[in-house]
Amino acid sequence: MHRISNDPLVRCYLWDDQPVSKAAVEGVISRSLKTFAAEGFGLFGVRLRDGDGELIGYCGLLHLGVTGRVELLYALLPGWWGRGLATEAARACLRFAFEEVGLERVVAGADPPNTASLRVLEKLGMRPIGELLPGVPYFELTREDFSVSG
Repeated sequence: MHRISNDPLVRCYLWDDQPVSKAAVEGVISRSLKTFAAEGFGLFGVRLRDGDGELIGYCGLLHLGVTGRVELLYALLPGWWGRGLATEAARACLRFAFEEVGLERVVAGADPPNTASLRVLEKLGMRPIGELLPGVPYFELTREDFSVSG
């Protein structure tokens, strides 16, 4: 996860283009483990089904700061972009969120220059809801809308 987060093309969108320390990544992993234990969701590693087991990304759900909302997050190494894998992983996490965890709604944000991520959110059927963080447009999907489109 540290290697993925520090890829320049990944960190420019997820980490405000700042180098990501091992301690920061350990903090995210710890937060994910605590959220899994308490609420049944967190981040998953992304690997190819028929691959060599290499971690090529991560995808999952965490709380968005103090908003109380649950956010869909995903990151893939750039060598795997453009193959539909982010959409596939995100859709699996949304199915998990709505069908297994029982969440009513999930949000996701994407920096405006990240047009590929904005397309993923569109493919998932997420609707714009405005900025939840300064300068970052956010989108939302409800369980009802997911079950209709899913």
